[in-house]
Amino acid sequence: MSSIPVSMINEVINCKKSCNEDLYVGLCGTKFVGSDCYPVVITEIISPKVVRVANMSDNDYNSNRYHESNGNESIFNMGDYICINKERTKIVVKGEIYKLRKNNRWVEEGHGLWETGGVHFGKAELYLDPSF
Repeated sequence: MSSIPVSMINEVINCKKSCNEDLYVGLCGTKFVGSDCYPVVITEIISPKVVRVANMSDNDYNSNRYHESNGNESIFNMGDYICINKERTKIVVKGEIYKLRKNNRWVEEGHGLWETGGVHFGKAELYLDPSF
C-alpha cells in the first residue's frame, strides 16, 4: 500500500506505540473508527494472535482503570464483561474476536487488512468527533 486511507489517519497519528506483546485479560485499548475513538478491553486471550475484545463500560472508563508502571492501562474487575449462557451451564465472555494481521493491526475477524475499526492496546481513549 503506497498511501494511508483517509479513514485511518486518526489511527496512524495516535498509535505511536501499541502493545502487541504480553497481552492479558483486562488490558485496555482503543478502537479507531474514522475520526472517532472508543475504549475497549481484552476479555479473552485465545492465542498470541487472536483475542476477544469488548467495548469498555462507561464506569470502567471513567473511574476503574489502573495505570501501570509501564504506561499501560488495565481493569481488574471484569464482571461487566461476562454473563451466563441461556441454559445456565457456563460463563460466556462478551466481545468480538480480533486477529493480529500481517500489517501489525488488530482487526475484527472477517474484516479486511486495511478496513476501519483497528484496535491498539495499551491505552483507552474516548473521542467522538463533534463534526458529525
